[in-house]
Amino acid sequence: MENKVFINDSYLPYLNDETRTQIFFGGSSSGKSFFLSQRTVLDVMNGRNYLIVRNVAKTLRNSVYNQIVKTIIDFGLRDEFEIGRSEMVITCKKNNKQILLAGLDDVEKLKSITPIQGVLTDVWLEEATECAYESYKQLTKRLRGRTEQKLAKRIILSFNPVVKEHWIYKEFFGRWIDGKNVYRGENLLIVKTTYVNNLFLTEDDVYALENEKDRYFYEVYTLG
Repeated sequence: MENKVFINDSYLPYLNDETRTQIFFGGSSSGKSFFLSQRTVLDVMNGRNYLIVRNVAKTLRNSVYNQIVKTIIDFGLRDEFEIGRSEMVITCKKNNKQILLAGLDDVEKLKSITPIQGVLTDVWLEEATECAYESYKQLTKRLRGRTEQKLAKRIILSFNPVVKEHWIYKEFFGRWIDGKNVYRGENLLIVKTTYVNNLFLTEDDVYALENEKDRYFYEVYTLG
């Protein structure tokens, strides 16, 4: 399987990035969640365990969970995974590494979540702007214990643009420079993308984004 064929060029530099905290934000249809789903599948096959969360559990099934299942199928890997329907647990058959999906509506329950083999290496907060700061801090505590193969542990946040009053901006964007697309510090990576970074959009998709009449929606979802 030629994995790179399916992955947007703009995201290829981050396919194996081991920075502790990774932020992917920007406009609508930028492909960030699509890329992170692809990376998750490949990572689990290479020995990583993922916990993926959103603020409300029921929103996961029709978003990230379905995208990951579609990615497994698109990669031709359906026979390599056991896909749980009720518990939203996806297990790689060859190494017992897992993708666990859960909601933040019961943070206490998250404290007991653990993969069947090894420890969590990655926590991904999809639509992270929905999450409270306290929930984020709880999730950082889930990244503990010795990993196999000395794998780096990572916490990943993905979202559309955030207002400056939000805790995410205050926590991470102190050195961010408007007009730039990437910031890299010792333990922090921030990547901004928009629809122009998504090679797989149709002409109709691009037209709709570029011709958005509402100024707010244009600035947030088109320009990121």
